Amino acid sequence: MPQEETSAPEAPQPAPELPSPAVEVPAEIPPPEPIPSVSEPAPAPAEATPTSETDQSPNPTGQIGGNDPLPPEPDPIQPPSAAAPAQTGILHTARDLLVKARVALQDRKRKKRDKIMAALNTKTKITNDEVEKLLYVSDATAERYLAALVKEGKLKQEKKTGAGVAYTKI
Repeated sequence: MPQEETSAPEAPQPAPELPSPAVEVPAEIPPPEPIPSVSEPAPAPAEATPTSETDQSPNPTGQIGGNDPLPPEPDPIQPPSAAAPAQTGILHTARDLLVKARVALQDRKRKKRDKIMAALNTKTKITNDEVEKLLYVSDATAERYLAALVKEGKLKQEKKTGAGVAYTKI
């Protein structure tokens, strides 16, 4: 087989010089970034490089750089101590108000249960609907009052479910 003749590669010709726009070059060139390995994700490209120390602003993406130090953690909140007697007075006042509110709520519930028992003095049976109308409460609330009276042993439920459920005094 005859060998093909190969031509010698031509020497590269110099490119004509074009006028370039004026570019401001920083006085200090930062060292090149290391090439990330395959196991590390590629860092996001920086949008702008600060030209002076006074021009440094936080990263626009809000992410902390890989080698940047973390910000200091705030001090944990300490529990109130004896050094602050004014706060303990406020805490006692708030606790007293909550206790009074709870007592008032329980008292209103007790009065409504007593009203149901008073209605049973004139009747032999009472239903959930009658309790709703008597106390001006919802179906679920009337059911809770009746269940509380059954649990206390003051009432007896005649039927388990349905429209025929009635409660009698024990």
